[in-house]
Amino acid sequence: QAQGTGSVSPFVCSGCWADRPRFGLATMIEAIMDWRLNIDKEFQGWILVFATVTAIFLFCLPCYCAGLSFDSARRFASWLQQRLPTFYLFIGVFNLGFIFFVVQWLPDWNFAQYLVALVQCTVGTLQHVLQCASSLVVIAAFCFAVAFKDRIAQLFGFDHKTIFRFKIRDLLTCLGPSRFQPIELSVWKVDDLASADPFSANNVFIEFFLGYNEPMRTRVHNNAGSGCLIKENMQLNFDEDDEEETLYIFVRNQKIVGHSELARAEIPTERLKQMVRKAASYGEQLRFSEEFFGDPIALIPRGRLWLRAAPIRDEDYSQTLFQEMTQC
Repeated sequence: QAQGTGSVSPFVCSGCWADRPRFGLATMIEAIMDWRLNIDKEFQGWILVFATVTAIFLFCLPCYCAGLSFDSARRFASWLQQRLPTFYLFIGVFNLGFIFFVVQWLPDWNFAQYLVALVQCTVGTLQHVLQCASSLVVIAAFCFAVAFKDRIAQLFGFDHKTIFRFKIRDLLTCLGPSRFQPIELSVWKVDDLASADPFSANNVFIEFFLGYNEPMRTRVHNNAGSGCLIKENMQLNFDEDDEEETLYIFVRNQKIVGHSELARAEIPTERLKQMVRKAASYGEQLRFSEEFFGDPIALIPRGRLWLRAAPIRDEDYSQTLFQEMTQC
């Protein structure tokens, strides 16, 4: 210090400035790189596992957002799908930096060790998968068959047929008929059918499949063409609590050998219940008219069918579930 003054001479203490701490970008980066997480090595491995799973999840982010029910998430997924190359470039750089810093902050790991462990884990997983490949194929085939059983049955043409007339829920009623309700199907007419043969008229008959019932058919109406009056009734057993009990309707054309399909329709359980309840409100007397049948059922690929389903009072089905279970 200069005598008589309180100031510091830069010439006298010029070396003191070098000893002062420097605060800048380089110092901050050096502090970040030198920082370490002081935990056990076992927990460090779990941190790397969660970091790797997070990085993989970020790569699958567009697919994940597209599967959500939120409109904002779906719009975000649509926006990402229009910019997938840019998104994957950005996520790739981000994941590389993210994994690098996580490895850097773990005292017992370095990036080379992480890559070796990642390769070893991948190779070990593939080896175990190959050893269990046959079992995995069987499990995957079983899950696929269960998930798409209706589509597979429709592909092979037996979706309307009941092969096994038994379900687990039948055990709760001791295989008794109390859960079945007798109903009557009334067919008025069918029209607007496609032609099966351009050189001959259709010989029309209708076939019904419902649950445990045997197939029911109307008589063949020869030379009916694109439509005809059916005016027939048939009785079936209906379980209104079985959501898988679908009424399958096939309008067929009888040929010299066999028959061909003109049109078809499927009526699920809920709609069939509504038809039965609606018909019950009109009373038991049936008249073949628009008032009783209402709107027609649209057939696939073309055609219309007027069908009515009404409940039947039958003493054979008047027993209660308790009475049936005590008579097993």
